[in-house]
Amino acid sequence: MTGVKSHGKGSVLLVSLVLLLVMTVAGLTGVKMATLDEKVSGNYQDQQIAFYAAEAALKEAEQFIANNQFTLTSFTAGCADGFCFSGSNSDDVGSCDPGTAQPWQTPALWSSDDQHRTTSVSISGTSAQAKYIIEFRCYIAREPLGPLPDPANRRDWAEFFRITALASGGSGDARVMLQSSFAKSD
Repeated sequence: MTGVKSHGKGSVLLVSLVLLLVMTVAGLTGVKMATLDEKVSGNYQDQQIAFYAAEAALKEAEQFIANNQFTLTSFTAGCADGFCFSGSNSDDVGSCDPGTAQPWQTPALWSSDDQHRTTSVSISGTSAQAKYIIEFRCYIAREPLGPLPDPANRRDWAEFFRITALASGGSGDARVMLQSSFAKSD
C-alpha cells in the first residue's frame, strides 16, 4: 500500500485558503462599516450643532425685537443691517402690503456683512457665528381671538416680523436655516 497516493492533503490547503479569504473579507467589511458609522455620527453631530446655533440666533433676534423700538423706515428692500421690507405702506395698518420677496434665498445676503446681523454669542463647536435677518411683515391683530381689530386704531394691532437664521456646524459643511414669526405689541 505504499504506492497509493493521498488526495486529502491538497484539499485541506485549498479549504484553509478559502476560509482565510472569507475571514479577511469579513474583517475588512467590519472596518469599513465602523468607519462609515463614525462618519454618519460625525455628520449628525455637525448638523445638530448647526441647528442649535440657528435656534440661538432666532432667540437672540426675538429678544432684539422685543427690547428695541424700530422706525419702520429702517426696513428696506436691500436688507440694510439685516432689516428687510420689500412691501409698501409700512406705516398704514389698513393698507400695509408685505410684498412677496424672499430675501433669505439670496446667497449675496448671507455673504455681505451689511445685509444681515451676526449673533453676539458664539456657540461652541461652530465654524462661524450664526447670522439672521429680520423682515417686517406688516401687522396682525393684537388679540387674534378677540374682537375684530379696527384699522383706524393702531393699538388694536401688533407689528409682525419674520426672522430667518442661518448657521453652520463645526466643519462648515452642515448648514441649517430656520425661520420664526414674532409679533410685537407696543
